[in-house]
Amino acid sequence: MNRLRQVAWAIAVLGTTLCGVGQRLTPDEILAKVEEQSFFGTGSGSLYAALAVTIEESGQPDAGYAFRVWSKEYPDGTTKTLLLYAAPELVAGTLYLAYTPKEGTGRMWLYLPALEILKELVSESDRKGEFISGSGITYDDVASGFSYREGYAATLVGEEVVIGTTAWRLDLLSAKSGTEWSRIQLWVDQGAFIVLRAEFYDRSGKLARVLGVPELVQDELGLRPARLVVEDLLQGGRATVEIEARSAEEIPDAYFEPYNLGKLEL
Repeated sequence: MNRLRQVAWAIAVLGTTLCGVGQRLTPDEILAKVEEQSFFGTGSGSLYAALAVTIEESGQPDAGYAFRVWSKEYPDGTTKTLLLYAAPELVAGTLYLAYTPKEGTGRMWLYLPALEILKELVSESDRKGEFISGSGITYDDVASGFSYREGYAATLVGEEVVIGTTAWRLDLLSAKSGTEWSRIQLWVDQGAFIVLRAEFYDRSGKLARVLGVPELVQDELGLRPARLVVEDLLQGGRATVEIEARSAEEIPDAYFEPYNLGKLEL
């Protein structure tokens, strides 16, 4: 688990009619709709996004990163995501590829251009490695997105207004060994299934991390967070993620072939 999993990148306003129907959704159905949006807010089909991430750590200068992301859902339900590190220069050109099936364990690869090395991330330590230094965001987090249905038992607590919109409040308790958090609370927009706020409690029951969405904006694909702010209350760090651009462009299948990574011109 991570900062990035705490971070929801969701889309698509479904309208006031769906809001009325949504009142009858079960907690599991709400989580399934959140999960459908995937980490980068792709929903179904193809998506390109440009992202900027700022990491703030106590006693350290702010660190800025830029990413370009291509994501595509296939007929069997597998989502394939290619992420390019665009900045800073030290890591620019590095590529991360993930296959995320509807069920079961996905696959991940890392391509290091300076060494011309393609590495599949197989071990648990590899998958839990940070893809942004000092952020707590792991490769596994990027691939998994908001996937809590298997590890947590959810209860619909009620409704609350968050940043001016009505949200469901869900309480998730750990129901499986190996989950990082003992409890998660989510506030989910009833129209677009965007996570507006999330609180993460460690194994001792202490609030450890908080995700907040200060504002929602509209782009050509629908409603989305203008930015997401994730605060690490134990370490004192903060990650701010901005989606600078999105489009539903068709993406060539060649982008998602591991052995093509060193040949792509992106």
